Amino acid sequence: MKIAFLPAVCTDFTPKDGKGKTVHVYRPYAAIPMHELEQHAAEDNDRGALQELGERYYFGLGTAQDYEKAYEYLLRAAEQDVQDAQFLIAECYRDGHFVQQDYEKYFEWLNLAAQNGSWMAMLNLCAAYREGPKAYGGIGPKIDHTQSFAWSQQAEQTLLGYWAFYTQPNFVDFNETKKQLLQAYATVSNQLAQHYAMGMGVNRDLDTAMSWLQRGKRFVSNATGQLRVPFFDDAIKRLKARMDKEKSGRAKK
Repeated sequence: MKIAFLPAVCTDFTPKDGKGKTVHVYRPYAAIPMHELEQHAAEDNDRGALQELGERYYFGLGTAQDYEKAYEYLLRAAEQDVQDAQFLIAECYRDGHFVQQDYEKYFEWLNLAAQNGSWMAMLNLCAAYREGPKAYGGIGPKIDHTQSFAWSQQAEQTLLGYWAFYTQPNFVDFNETKKQLLQAYATVSNQLAQHYAMGMGVNRDLDTAMSWLQRGKRFVSNATGQLRVPFFDDAIKRLKARMDKEKSGRAKK
């Protein structure tokens, strides 16, 4: 799946003496002051600036929380296929921020965001297919573990795409973004392990469940340099005990 938009601001650095190559460094829109974002949004309709302004007003980051302004900026970005703006528009309809709560519109925007590559939307769809319409006022998809599993798989692959993008050598100040991606990857790899362990939407396979836990741990370990990852270490220990118990039970028959 192609990711519709990955925001990063390019800054060119040229040696003062005019010698040497120009260096291209990419930074997050979060590093840009409000007045510059507003200028880019007004003059260029820059979708990265629109998305960042929408997020700042939505969460109250460095400014007063204002759902009306957030919605206006996010909608302009969403109309330019910014998947994370589409996801936050969906959240507005789910929670009734500025707009009237509307689960039908929530799922419309959520599906659009997921199709455009929002891993957050994908994880929310995973949850929706696990929980069913009762969790959304009787509106939404029926419980479907196959769809939940499929969106978990898609989220895992998409997160790898995000990670490859934001960990390039000339990308700086993306530590917070990478932290969010690591947490999300831990969640989705554990989620995939649970699907295999419980046989939800896929054939039950404890060995494959274990491989997903180990894969998640390797990913986090390689990214952080930490050999121990308690979240995965505990899950692996529990699953191994379960596997040993089942193996022992089969041997007694």
